[in-house]
Amino acid sequence: MKILLPLLLLLISQCLFSQGKYNSDTTRKVPFDTNRIKEQTRLSNSSDVFSYDSLYIWNDKRNLSEIMDERPGYFVFNFGLGQRNDINYNGRYSRETGIFRDGIQINDNFFQSFDIQNISVNEIDKIEEVSDVSSFFYGINSFSKSINVITKDIFQPKPFSQLRFSQDRFGALFADVLFSQPFSRKGNFQLGVTNQSGDGRYDNSAYNIWRGRGRINMFLSPTFNAKFNFYLDNYDRDLNDGLVYSANENNLTDPNNAVVVFPNTNENLENYFYDLTLTGSFFKNKNSLTKLKLYSNNSLRHLFDADTSAIRFNAYPSGYTHSVLYGLDATQNIFIPHGRDFYSDILIGGNVYLNSFAGNTFDAYTDNQYSLRLKYDLTYKRLFISGLLRNDYIYEKNYLNSGIEAKFSIYNKKDFGFDITGGVNQTKYLLFNSAWISRRNIKPVYDIYMKFYEIGGILRYKDLSVSGNLYEINYGGMYPTHYGVNSNISFISKYADATVSYNHSNELMFPQNYIKSDIAYKNILFRGKLKLKTGFNIKYYNIKNITFQQQTWYGWDYSYIPFPQQNQFIADFYVGARIGRANINLTIANIFNSLVYNTYLFPLDDRGGFLNSISRFTIVWDFIN
Repeated sequence: MKILLPLLLLLISQCLFSQGKYNSDTTRKVPFDTNRIKEQTRLSNSSDVFSYDSLYIWNDKRNLSEIMDERPGYFVFNFGLGQRNDINYNGRYSRETGIFRDGIQINDNFFQSFDIQNISVNEIDKIEEVSDVSSFFYGINSFSKSINVITKDIFQPKPFSQLRFSQDRFGALFADVLFSQPFSRKGNFQLGVTNQSGDGRYDNSAYNIWRGRGRINMFLSPTFNAKFNFYLDNYDRDLNDGLVYSANENNLTDPNNAVVVFPNTNENLENYFYDLTLTGSFFKNKNSLTKLKLYSNNSLRHLFDADTSAIRFNAYPSGYTHSVLYGLDATQNIFIPHGRDFYSDILIGGNVYLNSFAGNTFDAYTDNQYSLRLKYDLTYKRLFISGLLRNDYIYEKNYLNSGIEAKFSIYNKKDFGFDITGGVNQTKYLLFNSAWISRRNIKPVYDIYMKFYEIGGILRYKDLSVSGNLYEINYGGMYPTHYGVNSNISFISKYADATVSYNHSNELMFPQNYIKSDIAYKNILFRGKLKLKTGFNIKYYNIKNITFQQQTWYGWDYSYIPFPQQNQFIADFYVGARIGRANINLTIANIFNSLVYNTYLFPLDDRGGFLNSISRFTIVWDFIN
């Protein structure tokens, strides 16, 4: 805290200097980023993109999992603030969700899924969601969903700095500093540092996280751009694996009475990400882009597991795991106009993944994977059709995956529109369970066959939007057929926002029914100097069975034991205000002070109740030059 306060004052003082306006040295104003090639970090031009600032800065979402848990179809296995909270979609598990940063996949190549602590919430500018029909096309394990985090990429004539600071319950602090400096019209560099720490509510739940990032942009010409990124993340966190169940609720809510599963387990993680993206616009049509991405992920994990007794699983032995990924992604899309409102877009590409794994609890080995991709998009007036092919070569076996999706605008006017959507894909992929490797010194692989069907629609009338879809996942008899529904109603007006989504799934490890809502009032006051938004964020879900989770090896296991608390309800109240260049947020979490958990047994440890709001609040400031 003593270090953060001077840093806060320094950043505020920088905000007081006048930025002024950029004046061109010619009589015609030329945009500063003339050489920047647009949309080079997106996965698909037909996917959905939403802005973090416009939607979620007001109710203060603190990490990627909290943001995605607001979206229809998502459910997050929550292990506590500062932990690795798994993002799941449509009843599928996190190891099947592809997470990308600026178009480059950053899933853990050893433990498969994704550690959300690799991304600071202050990095996020926008988030791209690829449809679940097309997601398999973009990642090596994206058979459920593809999420592409588009980071803040500041390029303006003057220096730019931004600070985000928040303070939460149980000693939780968060500080993130971002600085951008142009060195010409053709480039700039950016630096960012994050520190996040907390004591945790329960025994053995403390964490301390450092993140550093750097970027060099080179906009050499309107036809050629280069971008180099470097990320370094270091985590030191305790892994208590949740609470031992007690029928006495006081033994779960009171930290002094609660008993954790593993009171002495700790991990230290060091993750290094490097990537170089080269983008060319060499064709007459600016929508035809050439992209070459070179990247690496070097991860070193040290685990100290003093709890050798098996409570739910065999304990993971203390030691280290070292994984290294070298990747290459090359794509070329060709945009072909055929006439008015009629054009094609062809994408050809390939991926190379070179993996190596070492550790003191298993034999070292390599795992190289190669992919070829072909995608054809056809747009004719109000009809859009996309066909996709991907062939993966893994362990001397070929996996050919295919899909097709379509969208048709039945009616599309300014105040009214109605679209229908649908798609189907057929995938065969290799399920690689790293946890069994480390425990048995073998490399088992399982071929998974899946057919996915989806149909839905979108209706909009002025400020009202209604959407929904039905889906089915058929595993060819290997597993029971999985089906569900996602729906969303959104009303966005001048003074009020209301969003309600309903999700249903027959997958026993996920909520049967999940209702999410955000109802808010907003206004612009004091002649535009104050933007205010205040509202309630409410969630309800019922879940029958429990999923055992063990964070020591990031594993899970099915169970048909009834969940001890099947109906979960939580309501947060928040106030967000933008004053000049600052955003200030106050959140009173869990105003009914209910015991809430969605994974056995990881209570949401940052919750406190209305009467305890003075000591259990969150305030976030964003300062933008």
